[in-house]
Amino acid sequence: MESILFIETTKSGSSREAIKAAARLGYFTVLLTERKSFVKQRNEFVDVSRMIQLDELTEELIRTEISQLLMQGNIIKAIISLVDPFVSMAAQFANEYCGTVLSVEALRIMEDKTATRIALKENTTTPQFEIVEPSDDLEHVIHKEYNFPIIVKSAISKASKDVYSVENKFELEQTIRKMTKLYPSQKIVLDEYLDGPQYLVEVLVHNGSSHIVAMIKQEITKNIKFIVTGYAVELDLDSELYKKLVHAVESIIKDLRITNAACHLECRYVNGNWKLIEMNPRISGGAMNRMIEEAFGISLVEETIKLYLGFKPNLTKKIEKPIYTHYIIIESYGTLLQVIGESKAAAHPGVKEVYIKPRKGAIMMPPLSMGHRYGYVIASGDTSEEAKANAVNAASSIKFYLEPL
Repeated sequence: MESILFIETTKSGSSREAIKAAARLGYFTVLLTERKSFVKQRNEFVDVSRMIQLDELTEELIRTEISQLLMQGNIIKAIISLVDPFVSMAAQFANEYCGTVLSVEALRIMEDKTATRIALKENTTTPQFEIVEPSDDLEHVIHKEYNFPIIVKSAISKASKDVYSVENKFELEQTIRKMTKLYPSQKIVLDEYLDGPQYLVEVLVHNGSSHIVAMIKQEITKNIKFIVTGYAVELDLDSELYKKLVHAVESIIKDLRITNAACHLECRYVNGNWKLIEMNPRISGGAMNRMIEEAFGISLVEETIKLYLGFKPNLTKKIEKPIYTHYIIIESYGTLLQVIGESKAAAHPGVKEVYIKPRKGAIMMPPLSMGHRYGYVIASGDTSEEAKANAVNAASSIKFYLEPL
């Protein structure tokens, strides 16, 4: 049977929707996961034909499972991961076992913030940066001259975890010492702070040609950390800005030597120039695939699967509709007792989807990373402003009742 092997997934969002898309395309779907909870919730994964739980997703153990699947008669057509840090490993296996020509080295570089900065150090989109090695003298690093604020992040940070804005030398010292204690073998990136509107750019590269599938303007809430709480699909970006963006994206793709891959870039428009905040080797997680589907009629995870299968992806926009996604965060700590208002939110004008992540008994808190966003509302409207208003108004109907910790 023709199978697609997925290495890890989240319970919902883009990586899970990719499995559903593969099942819709008629493939036998195999999931390798570290999560024992998924085995307990097996009946909720009807799109997964076979689930295999491993204590650790190492290259050696995955290779053993692939060999067993092949011996059992599975014809593996693609090996895919849309979950960090398994993206480049999956692509490597795909090239080896399925004969694809995915850009493994570029994907590997994108998984490491320091490697990305070094690979693109001559690119005009790269901000000023410094890399702190584990062996560096921290006293020397801390007492250098910096233009504050600066951004401090770990080499493998994701979803805003381990990313800090520091305002002075005291905060810098506290942050670096905290990170080196937590991750003694990891490099740290110090980036200049960039002030300007921030966009997420979804890109698919096929045979060396880069295609910007969607541009999404991000709204960032500064609480304890910088958390993206709003996403607006851009339909009418100024033509000059868009031309500059296309040039910036193409220069990045060229410098990283990407020929076949999916990726997304987070960029800021600063003083008339696009600057790269970071880059990741996959579609964004969360509601991103659903947003693109509602805005343009394109399932980006399905087209990514086609790319992995060796086919040409179809990125023709079938519709163009203003879409906004509002993410829900909370200000309190506690154990979830009850959620109300989902049906009321879903009934609001323009609402396309309401998703609530935590279940009863979950520990909830103010956001320290994107993983502490507890749901979202996707809505449309006749204009971008109306789409945002519809999403925000609907989300206001949702209430979390907590038992204080």
